[in-house]
Amino acid sequence: MPRHTRIEDSSGGEEEGEEYEPPSQSQGRSQLTQQDLTMHAGLVCNLLLANEHKKIPTKRQDIRKLILKDQARHFPAIMKKASELMERVFGYKVKELEDKNYLLINGLGVSGGERISGTKTQAARTGLITAVLAAIFMTDTQKMKEAVMEEYLKTLGVDVQSKANPVLGNVNKLIYQDLVREKYLEVSLDKFTDPPTKEFRWGERAHLELNKKEILELVCKIYGDNMDPKMWTAQWKEVEKEASGTTRPS
Repeated sequence: MPRHTRIEDSSGGEEEGEEYEPPSQSQGRSQLTQQDLTMHAGLVCNLLLANEHKKIPTKRQDIRKLILKDQARHFPAIMKKASELMERVFGYKVKELEDKNYLLINGLGVSGGERISGTKTQAARTGLITAVLAAIFMTDTQKMKEAVMEEYLKTLGVDVQSKANPVLGNVNKLIYQDLVREKYLEVSLDKFTDPPTKEFRWGERAHLELNKKEILELVCKIYGDNMDPKMWTAQWKEVEKEASGTTRPS
């Protein structure tokens, strides 16, 4: 028979948990008390926050390593608890990616790493990311060729080949490695061109953090003359897809 006890979760409130007195050792290892659940969820939260500070996804296998093998079958419950804690305590939503890894997203559409850092470099970096993603979105295919990307960034005073930008540092590494690793961008090779060329598109983090309607409205403000977002037919269709919950374009 279980014996009830009072425990505290990370929010400071008390919850009623159960301490089991199992008839066998193997059966005892299969039980998960409320205290164990909160403890494991807290470990997961720490890992999620640490990786978000580095702006890299959290791998499912790394989360599983935090959980004792005897508790592996409770993975869904532990992740659910961790997600609840992240949103209630830290204000982040936990999003599962297509590759089964995880990202933290907050309600303001800004990633956790940006909330932690507020430097001039970070502000410039965020501005560059927004400009790049907006430019890609405004193409009819939501893809942008490498040469077009480089020319576009030159109009903003950013040389993609620069490895010593006074504010952004190594721009080439930022575009081709960092933003790809952080899942803001995806880079693929278009083999149908001669020679094959690289092209950019939104990564999973971009789809989670950015609101396409807001991006389109921002572009319209830049153009001025009270431009109606619906004038951009292809982009407005994507806005409607996003509003209806349709999955991202392939």
